[in-house]
Amino acid sequence: MTPEQLSELHAKVSDTPWSVQSFEEQLSHENAVFVAHAQAFALGRVTLDEAELLQIATNPNHQRRGLAKQMLCDFEHLANVRGCSRLLLEVAADNSPALALYSATGWTRDGLRRGYYRYNNGQRVDAILMSKTI
Repeated sequence: MTPEQLSELHAKVSDTPWSVQSFEEQLSHENAVFVAHAQAFALGRVTLDEAELLQIATNPNHQRRGLAKQMLCDFEHLANVRGCSRLLLEVAADNSPALALYSATGWTRDGLRRGYYRYNNGQRVDAILMSKTI
């Protein structure tokens, strides 16, 4: 997927989508971890022995088919190949589908950042910090 396609897909599922430039910048780093399918992707970065999942998205017309779970599995595998033993992420507390996915795939809650996310309507939402040992 190109940065343009990533940005377009992300805009379909996010209240605060990343720009093409944001995707270009993240993908250009040597520590980037990126996996993709025609209708889904996961993007993160490696720091020492940890990989942080920065974005994951599935086209709304293709959700509930296991693509996000596959992206997580592929992301985990690639991070492991790159020497990582721990995965990290943060997720909006009101994102029930993502929380269910992460819990079902072995992620555990580590902490909370109160009012971390700010939506376009001004609403503040907590961020739940999660991790997984691989």
